[in-house]
Amino acid sequence: MKKSLYLIFTYTTLVFSILSLLNKDIYADQITIGYIELPPYYYTNDRQRPEGILLHLTQKIMERAGCKCKYMSMPSKRILHTIKKGGSFASIGWFKTPEREEYAKFSLPIYENKPILVLLRRENRDQFLKYKTLEELLKKSKYKTGLIAGHSMGGYIDYLLQKHPKSFHALSGTTEQLVRMLHDKRIDFCLLAPVEIAKIIRQSPYKEDDFYLMSMADIIKGNTRHLIFSRDVSNDTISKINAAITEIKYETELSRYAD
Repeated sequence: MKKSLYLIFTYTTLVFSILSLLNKDIYADQITIGYIELPPYYYTNDRQRPEGILLHLTQKIMERAGCKCKYMSMPSKRILHTIKKGGSFASIGWFKTPEREEYAKFSLPIYENKPILVLLRRENRDQFLKYKTLEELLKKSKYKTGLIAGHSMGGYIDYLLQKHPKSFHALSGTTEQLVRMLHDKRIDFCLLAPVEIAKIIRQSPYKEDDFYLMSMADIIKGNTRHLIFSRDVSNDTISKINAAITEIKYETELSRYAD
């Protein structure tokens, strides 16, 4: 009887070990990738398909790394909640911050933004010109900006916003909504990358002349964007993805040099 129970236990343990290994392989190769609606980086087009410069780049990276993926549009808060919850899950284009590194893994950079600009209504241009730095603008002015809840603006800007919590209004929404709030005088300025501003205004009913762009003396470097993973995605899988990122970046630079 004891021998039979021992054999049953040994067989059951062996079966679960094999299933665990098989599941681990599947886990490593099949990844759900969440993305927020942030044109031109990633968004859902009119045919309800994933679109965007960084979304297409991610598809190329994952194909090169041998990863099977499906893409889902999700709010930023839900993406971060899913990352924390675990599973075979990733997302595109996130800034790498110490807080996020506590519960997530990151790829090598896949993109570097141009420095963040201040977008304001042209009618307020003269009042804003006296502020040379973002720190000065947040500290000394009465003006408020709008932010998407859960988004990071990069270490330095995040630090300034935390230092001056009354200077911003956070909302669950999109950058298009922020620009609409700016146009409708519900906020006074937006902090956006140049490529985002151009895309949003071009697709909006507003005129470029309605707005004015300002650079800030203390924002001289753009942020790098990464793929972010739950901790359940294996290091081996991320290593393959990083190798693909490096290869594609090298090929792109080589192509530019050849041109």
